[in-house]
Amino acid sequence: MATRVLAGLEENLRFLILEVRKLVVETRGLLANAEPAATSGSLAKDDYIDNLRSIIHSKSFDLARTATTKSDRDRLQSIDRIATELERIADFCEHIFDQVHYVDPPSKLAETDFGPYFEDILGAVDDIEPALFKRDIKKALDICRAEDSIDRTYLQFFRDSIRQLESGGRAGTIVTMIFIHRYLERVGDSLLNIGEAVMSSILGERIKIGSFRALEETTEDSIVSGDIVPSLEAVGETKSGHRISRVRRSGATRDDKPVIFKEGRRQKLVEEREAILRWQTIAPDLVPEIYAFHDHEEHASILFEYIEGRTFEQILLNGTMPELGEALSRITSTLDGVWTSTRKDEAVAGKFSAQLASRLPAVFGVHPEFRTPHQKIGGVEAASFEELVARARVIDDAHPAPFSVQIHGDFNVDNIIIDEAGGRLHFIDLHRSRSMDYAQDVSVFLVSNYRLRVFDAQVRARI
Repeated sequence: MATRVLAGLEENLRFLILEVRKLVVETRGLLANAEPAATSGSLAKDDYIDNLRSIIHSKSFDLARTATTKSDRDRLQSIDRIATELERIADFCEHIFDQVHYVDPPSKLAETDFGPYFEDILGAVDDIEPALFKRDIKKALDICRAEDSIDRTYLQFFRDSIRQLESGGRAGTIVTMIFIHRYLERVGDSLLNIGEAVMSSILGERIKIGSFRALEETTEDSIVSGDIVPSLEAVGETKSGHRISRVRRSGATRDDKPVIFKEGRRQKLVEEREAILRWQTIAPDLVPEIYAFHDHEEHASILFEYIEGRTFEQILLNGTMPELGEALSRITSTLDGVWTSTRKDEAVAGKFSAQLASRLPAVFGVHPEFRTPHQKIGGVEAASFEELVARARVIDDAHPAPFSVQIHGDFNVDNIIIDEAGGRLHFIDLHRSRSMDYAQDVSVFLVSNYRLRVFDAQVRARI
């Protein structure tokens, strides 16, 4: 990326930060005076801010098309997001200028302490430039934290306003004041987005403050201590919305292994942790080591060992035939050993038809043609699809498997990792693991092969 062009873009952003700061200061002055001042100059300033925002957006878009590295693209994206949020802050200030004319009496403005809002807002705006251009994650966090403080200030005012309304206060003025405070609260939301944009630029992956706090707590040491900042690389996101990232400290050597950070719904991650602990008593080499687990009430986060190797899906689609044969052999021999050692000669119901029935609403939402009606042609009756599933469920329940084994529970082709260099096989994403009919894993594995969206004839033949 041309350094001169990028420097010009950054200069535009600096001017935008400066102009927004001036507008925030004018808004503070307006609210501190009992009599609203003329607003024409401030509205002209808002037009200049809109123009700067458009320039930054155009330059960011043009530079992104020619950017050759991910770090450059991340930086451009962050600059564009910051500019967007700064423009919104200016718009909120403009809305406040509009609202003050409806405050009756105007002295109500001077009676209200807006100081805590502007202390947080101006402090955060002043942190934007050093946070982004000096890659100061501490200041990025300070920008994010301003939103919490602003929210608390707004909540206190809102509660006081409700009490005034209930006691017969002037409804029109009280509601107008609520609008003004609400615009200041929304400035906090924009500051949070700015802080997260800066953090994402520094870390190399888009991240929200909640996820960063979870990462910091899970690693059990302060990530922002000193000048050491981690780098993140998105590995994927599960269907249930769990975020998975590979984490490595900046400046790490080849000997410093990365770790896997997973964050999401608490119940699923608790189940996964418990399943891994069970597997470590059965076949410890098959599952990743857990380094840390942190509970965040509704959410949780977990830090895993990073497993080297390729997924079975990657070998299936891109590997050689000998590699594929070796991978299949390793999978079958591993399963044979696990199923033999964990076999329990007790009947277990697979409830496969029940699983299908529970998914029918989602299936019909995508494929309504599967919802066939009950039909009768002459003396011949044809059951609906749902009726057929219900009949199969009766048969399924009446014929449990005679024994159970420890299954993976979600035995997809991308949940099997083969470390060819180390000659090892690993299982990941184990939150559904339990003692069950092995047909569950077999069927999931087969379907996960067949449903791969690859239409090349040779690859389909391999599958």
